[in-house]
Amino acid sequence: MKESTKRDFVTQMIELLQDEKETLVLKGYKADVKITELGESKKACDLAELQQQKAHAAAKDATKVANDTLDVAYRAASDTADLLSGLLGKDNEIVKKMRKFRN
Repeated sequence: MKESTKRDFVTQMIELLQDEKETLVLKGYKADVKITELGESKKACDLAELQQQKAHAAAKDATKVANDTLDVAYRAASDTADLLSGLLGKDNEIVKKMRKFRN
């Protein structure tokens, strides 16, 4: 069952219990405690969902920072490799070792 379907079900049950409270009392069921309990559970679920959304957004931001930082480091290493290749020549053993790093 989808998360949204579960959330809707909880909300609908709260509403049903509130709307039918008098009928349920006539049948011997006092819904007040359950309405309160479900209401508190729903608030906790909503808060947890909000925290999850914030964590997801923070994770996306952290991933972007990590990728951007890696790109900067890779460009610096690549520029250094280009410099050494130009300085030493493409047939130099050091340059040959560097070429293997990218494969």
